[in-house]
Amino acid sequence: MKVFVTGEAGFIGRNLPSSFEKLGHSVVSGLKAHMLSTHKGEPCVHQNSKEQWIKFFSDNSIDVVVHNAAVVGTDVVALNQKESTLTNVMGTHNICQAAKSLSIPVCYMGTSVIYDTPSYQESAITETSDINPSTFYGAQKLSGEYVVKSTVKEWLIMRPLFAYGGVGDMNSLIAKTFYGYKQKENEIDMFLDPHKSKDYMHVEDFCDAVALACHQGLWGNDYNVSAEEPIATWQIIEKMSGVCGYDLEYILKWHPETDYLGNHVLSSEKFRKKTGWTPKRTFDTGLVKSWRSILSAKKSYNPLIHLQQARQKGVDLNQFFPQKM
Repeated sequence: MKVFVTGEAGFIGRNLPSSFEKLGHSVVSGLKAHMLSTHKGEPCVHQNSKEQWIKFFSDNSIDVVVHNAAVVGTDVVALNQKESTLTNVMGTHNICQAAKSLSIPVCYMGTSVIYDTPSYQESAITETSDINPSTFYGAQKLSGEYVVKSTVKEWLIMRPLFAYGGVGDMNSLIAKTFYGYKQKENEIDMFLDPHKSKDYMHVEDFCDAVALACHQGLWGNDYNVSAEEPIATWQIIEKMSGVCGYDLEYILKWHPETDYLGNHVLSSEKFRKKTGWTPKRTFDTGLVKSWRSILSAKKSYNPLIHLQQARQKGVDLNQFFPQKM
């Protein structure tokens, strides 16, 4: 099976090829495809027309499209609403129209923030929990799901929760805190409540789940994917402090009133029962791996860039986060 992964330069995208290759599939790189419209060397999904995508898919004999390219993160999307809508919605539309013409299945990378906020507070979220995104980013990603489901005959939606894992990770608490310490930042804004629990999953485990779902041809389904091991944010900071040898609490500025997610845990029971998948990386080993990756990262890697830009422009990011219910 020949798989085309969009967003291969991004955090999840750069980890997907190895997961597919382990199952015997080949991955066609968008970075090497010489698409007509590019940005920083990568195909711009919203600038390429249906006809351009059809030609690319045909020329490369693509069997499955894994659509991962997106502008991600609540704060990032809030600061770039027009650009992010073009990529997250219109880009998805263009790719799906081309895939439909050639009867190519599409696997779409969703997000858990499409679910209704109150459900976060009660129990683990399942695929049947209420849908009601409370952020602009969540609304965009939900729109992308609707585009996929209403356009292609064979579709698959994979919804991760708090993936992390070293270089390329631009949004997680782990990446921002480790990087901030490495760069000797005096203050890092964290839009989280340190006393609330979240469910973190190593990016390689999520990518293995995506590859397995496509390998088994589980079309017509949406799946939550998580480690199902919630941990309080303050405990994460303690573990991270132990890894890098510094009390990281001193460089963090908490904004607990913006943590609309509260206690946030996904149930991946549906996917586990169907496939037998289980995460292979423990949280502790994942932290060590992330720290080592960030220590060796190039200077161009900066997961704090959007927070720094907002601060320079005098933008109050609190306004983009809904109040807790």
